[in-house]
Amino acid sequence: MCGYLGEKKMHNTQSLELGYVDDPSTTIQHANETTNTESADAELSKMSYLFDGELYNNVSFDGIKVSAKCTTCFKVINGQTTSTGNFLSHIKIKHSFMMSKVQAKKDAKKKKVNDELSTSNLFGKKQSKLSFNQSTISKNDVKDLIFNYIVEEMKPLITCEKPSFKRLIQGLTSQHMVLPHSRVIANELKAKYEYYVKMLTELIENQNFICLTADIWSSNNKSYLGMTCHYINETNYNRHSYVLACKRIKGSHTHLNISKVITKIMQEYKINCEKVSHIVTDNASNFGKAFRIFSSQYIDTTNNTKNVNDPNYLGIISNDSDSDNEIINNSDSENDSDIPSLEIIDFSSLDFDPNSIFLPRHITCAAHSLNLIATTDISKIEQDAYNKISKAVFKKLFSFWNLCSRSTVASDKVTELCDCKFPVPVVTRWNSMYNAVQKVVSHKDSLVLVFEELKLCKIKKNEWIFLDEYTKVMGPLATSLDKLQGEKSCFLGYVAPSILALRLLMIQMNDLIHCRTLCLKIISSIEKRFDYIMDLKKIKSKPYILSAISHPKFKLTWVPERYKSYCNQMFLEECISISSSSVDNLNTEVHLDDNNSDDDFFQILSEGPSSSYSNLDLDVNNQTNQNFVNNQISSYLNTNNKDLTVLDSYSLIKQIFFKYNTTLPSSAPVERLFSSGSQIMTPRRNRLNDKTFEMLLCCRCLQLNK
Repeated sequence: MCGYLGEKKMHNTQSLELGYVDDPSTTIQHANETTNTESADAELSKMSYLFDGELYNNVSFDGIKVSAKCTTCFKVINGQTTSTGNFLSHIKIKHSFMMSKVQAKKDAKKKKVNDELSTSNLFGKKQSKLSFNQSTISKNDVKDLIFNYIVEEMKPLITCEKPSFKRLIQGLTSQHMVLPHSRVIANELKAKYEYYVKMLTELIENQNFICLTADIWSSNNKSYLGMTCHYINETNYNRHSYVLACKRIKGSHTHLNISKVITKIMQEYKINCEKVSHIVTDNASNFGKAFRIFSSQYIDTTNNTKNVNDPNYLGIISNDSDSDNEIINNSDSENDSDIPSLEIIDFSSLDFDPNSIFLPRHITCAAHSLNLIATTDISKIEQDAYNKISKAVFKKLFSFWNLCSRSTVASDKVTELCDCKFPVPVVTRWNSMYNAVQKVVSHKDSLVLVFEELKLCKIKKNEWIFLDEYTKVMGPLATSLDKLQGEKSCFLGYVAPSILALRLLMIQMNDLIHCRTLCLKIISSIEKRFDYIMDLKKIKSKPYILSAISHPKFKLTWVPERYKSYCNQMFLEECISISSSSVDNLNTEVHLDDNNSDDDFFQILSEGPSSSYSNLDLDVNNQTNQNFVNNQISSYLNTNNKDLTVLDSYSLIKQIFFKYNTTLPSSAPVERLFSSGSQIMTPRRNRLNDKTFEMLLCCRCLQLNK
């Protein structure tokens, strides 16, 4: 028996060595198991650096669930292909001494994947499918990508639970990809908002000057007060903009409600009023009254002899007597009088401490003032000849615009004959009327046929002449509006040169037949609404003068001859004031590089006599300091370089530039904030929580500023 068994064993051994088998089915099954195990190991090794055989040995793998044995303690750990947290946690807790090895493997795996991608791109190969289930894309990465998409595209938070969205992501990645729940996205939104507030608070704290803009917006029977923050990088002169808040304002838009909400927002970001160069708002009377009462720039200029220590009264400058219940006033609330009147406000009946509200310096939006000229003021023209032809022309144009916007047949016919669409004027969009008329004039020949086809009342020859003159007159005003609404490359120093250039261009229009009255009305409105630019000796003119002179593009070229000595003196006094509080005297090297960046719009300002700077004497104790200031100003004003980087050689002028040009000339940025808000607060999302709405706007700003 033993000999037989021994012979059989030897025979089997020889058979295996020669490749023969006694039981083929058993051997094939064993070979399949070995192959499956090896393929599973290989597939898992590709998916994660943990399954390369040194840390874990594969036990079983069915495509989703994984059971692997630790090579150190031989314990079987269970997990899934979409998450390797259990396997990594086991090593962290039980074998922490191996974490350096784990990190090295992770870095090597990541480097290998990046090298493969680089090689693939180098030879023009394209990935056929995104592989989110690889180790390079974790569950948190998927959550971040979905969160960024929802915030940047202004989608509802519930988007991540939509079946079609799930199918999209799973179709691109894996059928078993786990998408985050809307509650996870909501928690992420809150965390990102808290980070945004902290980040922006620290950013503001590190700036010497910031500018704020504020306005009120209504949607779905709700009102919001929006605020934005802006500062200039002192190294590269780039302007950075951030959303501060878009808070719900309940009740009437009174000056008290506005003041309290603005104060609350500033306290949330720990903004010191002295750091704010200006806060820019439109010309509404409720904003004007809020700052006349609670801003120190008005309180300090009063010469009130009454008892200022009385807690029940506060003396303020008042130029109008708007009511607390007045919500919106589209007219400028300023008075032409140079001597402000004094208004006494009784605070004894209020339910809050007026000393708890303190607002920064305030200026009104120059672009909004120009818009009021182009709309409100022009509508008050009383000349019969102008009104007759103007009403006749615009009646025909509005009939055309209305028909095109309401009738698909008419719209198709216009597209067929003119090969374009015609914009329709919108009240809330500045320059929309000018743009619409300009489009009509540029397609004059085609529109003659269109009016015939649509059976509209034809525009007569003299009416076409009127439209040509209208675009000629309104063109410079529209250009000024576009310049002053800029955000990245526009500064307060643009206001005075733009307004003076606009007025000169209007004065030079002498060949007008129908629109001479329109031109004269615009000139008179400019002189009224921008009286602080026409008369530079007004107190309100100071920031506009210093911001323009300290901007290398303008310097003194824009200043009328009769005000040059006065502006020289003001600029010198400001430099003396800054130099007295600063020991930083930088190099005064002159840059003589020519810069022909002046465009045609400002060219008219340089057609007058050339300006030069002459040293002025001031009653100061330090004559050496005055000489230094005089030399630096003279060097700066005589250089031909108009680039902002020239300020790096003039320490005093650079400080003045940031002090006054940090301010924006327009509140347009907060209007753009409301444009984004209107895409979030849609009728289908009218139940969106006020705080969630605000967090979405702020987090979108965070994403766009990355």
